[in-house]
Amino acid sequence: MNDHPKAVARQFYQMINDGTLHKLDEICSKDLRGHAGAGDDLFQLKQSIGSFIEAFPDLRADPRHLVCEGDLVSTWVTYKGTHHGEFAGLSGTGRPVKFAAWDLIRVHDGRIVEITQYCDVFTLMN
Repeated sequence: MNDHPKAVARQFYQMINDGTLHKLDEICSKDLRGHAGAGDDLFQLKQSIGSFIEAFPDLRADPRHLVCEGDLVSTWVTYKGTHHGEFAGLSGTGRPVKFAAWDLIRVHDGRIVEITQYCDVFTLMN
């Protein structure tokens, strides 16, 4: 396994695309610190991502720009999916969605130790 921060970030997005959130334990520290949309810890990160996958079962993350400086990876991500499940109190509509997000991921010894996630929910809710 490549433990370069960019490679770890790419694995993170691949796990979202595969819907294999249980595998996040392989690349995330058990002491992960989360901020904003990521929740506070690994458990809340899995819950947050899981809620998106439940609402948009075909959710695909397309990490467009990954910029690495030291142990930090800044990623501009485009997400696409179809709204089939409840999200933010709104039942599935069957409509396709596309929205942007920005993540800042800190990697230490091949594991994500800190993550901040911001999502363009205004676009998502329209």
